[in-house]
Amino acid sequence: MCFSSKGISCCVYFPYKSNAFHVFELYDTPKTSIYAPKTRICVTTTPLCPIASFTLCNIARLQRHGSPTILDPFAGSCATLLAAAHITSMPTEPSSHYLSRLQSNAGGCRSVAIEIAHNGYVNRDDIIRDFETRSLPPPSEIIRGSCLSSDVRHQARLAIGGNCAFDVIVTDPPYGIREAMSSEEEDENIFEDGTGTVLPSSVSPLTKLFYAMGQDRSNGTPLLKPDGRLVAFIPVRIGESLEDCLPDHDARKEAGLVMEGEGKEQVLSDILSRWLVSFVST
Repeated sequence: MCFSSKGISCCVYFPYKSNAFHVFELYDTPKTSIYAPKTRICVTTTPLCPIASFTLCNIARLQRHGSPTILDPFAGSCATLLAAAHITSMPTEPSSHYLSRLQSNAGGCRSVAIEIAHNGYVNRDDIIRDFETRSLPPPSEIIRGSCLSSDVRHQARLAIGGNCAFDVIVTDPPYGIREAMSSEEEDENIFEDGTGTVLPSSVSPLTKLFYAMGQDRSNGTPLLKPDGRLVAFIPVRIGESLEDCLPDHDARKEAGLVMEGEGKEQVLSDILSRWLVSFVST
């Protein structure tokens, strides 16, 4: 994976119909500095950098969907959805037509954010202002709650116009920080996979989400459309392998998700890496 520090014009490696990573040329865009954490109105302690946000969205191939529906179930300050709004609002037509379309609110994406933290940690009004000051369509709804709650997931589907599945899920799950904010009552729901099996607290947030998606799928209300993509970063600590940290086989089977390729590592420190992984819904 290689990036320019001055912009998003770059190439990445990603899986396509094989276990190999291929070169994918991204389009030219304005400098990522306009999305840098220091420019954000919504300030959080662990923001996702804009290059990582754009990478998640490009691996999800948002431009191939026209006006996709997008969910970030661990949204934080909505950095991924800012990138998604930018990508899907990029002009692919004469500028006069593009401006007319923006003024009529046509095109772009319909996104939904789920974030468990309260406004003292993640201010939702500030998030909306981050979109508006960049002339980007804000999320259809920013839901406070856990994506592991069936009621919250139902609310997310309703926010895009009915009990519908999403085209794409893009997310950077918590690395062991935000889950500490959940209450004891929420913990009871978090560790329940919907089948009566209690999941241990050591299970990763992404694995818990996969089991929750499996519950929705068995109920006939899938969270992700067939052939839709779930793209995420997975933290891997020293001494662990990616396979150790991936959602387990049962979770992937229940969710109906198949991993594409082998993932791509980004080293964050001497003790922590994150891997970019993509799954396709069957």
